[in-house]
Amino acid sequence: MKRGSFTQTVKDEICSLEYTDAQLLGLLSGFIMTNGRVDFDNDVISLSTESSKIAKLIYKSINHLFNISPIFTYSKKMKLDKCVVYNIKIVTCIEEILEELELYRDREEIVPHDLILNNGLRSFIAGVFLASGSVNSPSGDNYHLQMVVDTEQDGKFLIKLLNRFRNEKNMDSKMIARRKKYVVYIKKADQIANFLAVVNASTSMLQFENVRIEKDFINSDNRYQICYNANYQKTLEKATKQIEDIKIIEEKLGLKLLNEKEQIIAKIRLDNVDIPLSQIADILLDEYQIKMSKSSVNRVFISLHELAERLEGKK
Repeated sequence: MKRGSFTQTVKDEICSLEYTDAQLLGLLSGFIMTNGRVDFDNDVISLSTESSKIAKLIYKSINHLFNISPIFTYSKKMKLDKCVVYNIKIVTCIEEILEELELYRDREEIVPHDLILNNGLRSFIAGVFLASGSVNSPSGDNYHLQMVVDTEQDGKFLIKLLNRFRNEKNMDSKMIARRKKYVVYIKKADQIANFLAVVNASTSMLQFENVRIEKDFINSDNRYQICYNANYQKTLEKATKQIEDIKIIEEKLGLKLLNEKEQIIAKIRLDNVDIPLSQIADILLDEYQIKMSKSSVNRVFISLHELAERLEGKK
């Protein structure tokens, strides 16, 4: 992974996020499925990465979730760039850990269905991306995001997971075989932006969209698309501020003290960083049988913002 690359920017952001234990299990499962080398004869799981931030996240997650301290070493590649490779070895309770991550049972490979259903879907995909993913800079000539897995089964499983977002996000991933590996890739810019939203890399997504919009403005006469992207960016910026307000309230007061509608709207926003107010109104009606207009939803967010400012002492 090249220093200063857009891939590094995305991965650094993923590493900087806060995760619940269920989400950490998902992230570890995706990372170890893709990056791990399992040796049952010698009771060891070997992991490696060129990113110190990824290494730190994986090490701390293993330590936190399983109360063990993996063996940590590093070395320098004998190439021109002489980059550092960080190595993590798990030598304790590997069968129990692999079963907990739903990767193996009785030393036979399995797929982690239950873990993913338990709030681990997005973080599992993020773990796969941390392990083997890359994405071209939006300022380059070609848009391309890919993740490399060992087996065709793993590739098909990853595509199946990505397809779960197709109703809410346009994302059409494909797979090719390359050098005894399988590459799952996305080549359309809007779909790459959607992928970044899926793994909660919202800042990277905004950066990607900003550059893309600028390129579209220069290279395209499609004003409608530019308008759409600009509105999409505004939605993301507003949503980010709304999430900040919700987290302030959660930290200083607790969401349970909000009224029922406010709690539900806060939950919907936390779960959906990039949807507009109109879609929040649709979810309220479809899933909670609460009928509210777009402007009514907006008034709730204004009220939450004012409460957050009072709690911060700004009013």
